[in-house]
Amino acid sequence: MTLAVAATRTAADTTAQKLRIQPLGPHVVRVEQAGPKGFEDRPTFTIVSREPAGTVPPVEEVDGKLVVRVEGYRVIAPGVGSYTNVRIEDARGKVVHRLCERDLRTQYLPSPSALPEVWVLADAPRVVPPAWGALPPPDDQRDAHSGWDLGNPAPDLYVFFPKASGYDAFRSAFLRLTGPVPMLPLYAFGLWYSRYYPYSEASALCTMDRFRAANIPLDVFVVDTDWRVGASHGYGINTNLFPDMRRFFESAHARNVRVMLNDHPEPVGPHAFAPEELKYRRDGLESLLNLGADIWWFDRNWGTHLQTPTEGLNKEVWGMRLYHDITQANRPGKRPLIMSNVDGINHGRMDSPSHPAAHRYPVWWTGDTVAKWDYLRWGVENGVNAGVVSLLPYVNEDLGGHHEQPDVELYIRFMQFGAFSPIARIHCTTQVHRYPWAYGSEAERVVGDYFRLRQRLLPTLYTAAFRAYRDGQPILRRCDLEWPSHEEAADPTQYLFGDDLLVAPIIEKGDEKRVASRSVWIPEGEWTDVWSGETCTGPATIEVSCPLRRMPMFARGGGIVLTVADSLNTAESDWSRITADVFVPSADGVSRRVLYEDDGESVDYLAGKFRLTELSLERKGRGLKLSLAPSAEHNWVVRFHLPAGERVDGVTLNGSALAQEKVRVLQPGARDLDVIFTGAGSAPPPKGGALVEVETGTMSAGARVDFTVHFSPR
Repeated sequence: MTLAVAATRTAADTTAQKLRIQPLGPHVVRVEQAGPKGFEDRPTFTIVSREPAGTVPPVEEVDGKLVVRVEGYRVIAPGVGSYTNVRIEDARGKVVHRLCERDLRTQYLPSPSALPEVWVLADAPRVVPPAWGALPPPDDQRDAHSGWDLGNPAPDLYVFFPKASGYDAFRSAFLRLTGPVPMLPLYAFGLWYSRYYPYSEASALCTMDRFRAANIPLDVFVVDTDWRVGASHGYGINTNLFPDMRRFFESAHARNVRVMLNDHPEPVGPHAFAPEELKYRRDGLESLLNLGADIWWFDRNWGTHLQTPTEGLNKEVWGMRLYHDITQANRPGKRPLIMSNVDGINHGRMDSPSHPAAHRYPVWWTGDTVAKWDYLRWGVENGVNAGVVSLLPYVNEDLGGHHEQPDVELYIRFMQFGAFSPIARIHCTTQVHRYPWAYGSEAERVVGDYFRLRQRLLPTLYTAAFRAYRDGQPILRRCDLEWPSHEEAADPTQYLFGDDLLVAPIIEKGDEKRVASRSVWIPEGEWTDVWSGETCTGPATIEVSCPLRRMPMFARGGGIVLTVADSLNTAESDWSRITADVFVPSADGVSRRVLYEDDGESVDYLAGKFRLTELSLERKGRGLKLSLAPSAEHNWVVRFHLPAGERVDGVTLNGSALAQEKVRVLQPGARDLDVIFTGAGSAPPPKGGALVEVETGTMSAGARVDFTVHFSPR
């Protein structure tokens, strides 16, 4: 007989009361062995929701076996109550997987270019949190584990069928179970400066002012462990360095700079869940949050560190949950932001999978690295791969390396990658430095240009962050996420930054003139070198040479890159005037993009309080139409980058022809660009076509904008 989904438990009861088969979607089946307290329906540390989604296949009873039919496969549970008796067969009856003890281990998530038939997520160890999370328990609770329930352990497996579902559906199903990647506050996407150094109130503020004097944006300043008495552990403030910590935070905030404090936490209770342990941590962290600290850095790179709550739930992911919950409870209307070690990357080397809940607690750094070319390459690979194999979109490096002093070339190449990282955080240890101005005028100019470019690209970057929240798409998108059939697309040393910029950081030393070369895989379609204007058609692998101030970067044909004007921090960024650089394709086609906007700091986005402006671009024959859906009040500057040789007869705005003086045609310059995406009035590079620039003026909220470009006959 066929049983309805609601009768799944009844079906499990027919298997000696020990096994439950629970379909949760068209390509997800839960296989749960009963624990000491029976079957588990509560949220756990790993699994936050088991709400079925999509078409849920029924559980059938066939010849005494429980069977779930999934597109091309069958999950079969014989009448013996152990998960190890469950097998998965394909449509021909071939066994493609048998559940076993190995499935209880944490695994890397599959890659889109190598989807397995079966992939298993284990809720192991299965730990049930209390309603108050990692905070100390209420006074009326007398539980030695502060309400955390470890008393119902059992094999609890979630069987996915990635090859049948496709990668996007697999990732969505995984995130429905384990929870989304939250939005970060907008300031997190600005530049961070960090150094393991005994800054005082005066020297820290002086450093912030030096960044502003150099016209280099700064949003976050990091005070490492010396802020505390003894520079080791505890939460007592070193008043020799910070005589009035509240005043220091207020002075930083007056400069629109947020402050992150480092914490090397030492245990004080008998175990991680002990009430006195949780109270000590909460009271200590809140004592600084209440003074005005913005971010906690949970740093386990120390001789003392948090205890592991239970085998399999390691200190890294437990610390993420702990610091997140305390920060969230202290500021419930704001987005909690912490920084922790990547679970699975140790001092720059990826060596194990992350816990499947780690993505809920951004951001993550890869540990103490070294100022060497190998570490730069690993940093790029870590940032790109972690977004796929662990769904961690905010993995970041010690830019410049923690140890040793890089030469000017390596320093600049580190910073170029940093400008196109999810989190741009400069860092080093005490005996060395990473100030851009300390590496000479060329480095200061180039590094400043890249971080000013990052600041202009905030609309592109923040919209990419929304994609990470909405569907798990990483900030640094490995190319096989879009082109999985091409082997070259899985190269983790290049990536899409947002939808339309292909970035390939320089990761090897250049020649005696510091000109570096590397191969770049160009995906399908047209891609324009943003420095020279030359267009390549993929798929193809090309060799690219770059002087020190450039790194390989290409814009997609049909793509739209959104920018704002220069600013020295995100608080001063003006989003009322948006520039859209439109890279006009030579062939017919349609592309759609969005601009994401919200208040930048609250959790209101969870209730849908944000704005999405849809942009649609269509080329058809000798015409091109760009439509901007109604949204907030904006002044749009639209820059149409034409293919070489293309000429324009006229432009209309909402059906009315624009006067010639309203349409600015900029011809290609004589030299490759040194600075890109600088907004209105800047000429295009020499090997591309002309650039047509129009501006809407301030459009009222709710107004639709339609541009039509008419090309001259060829």
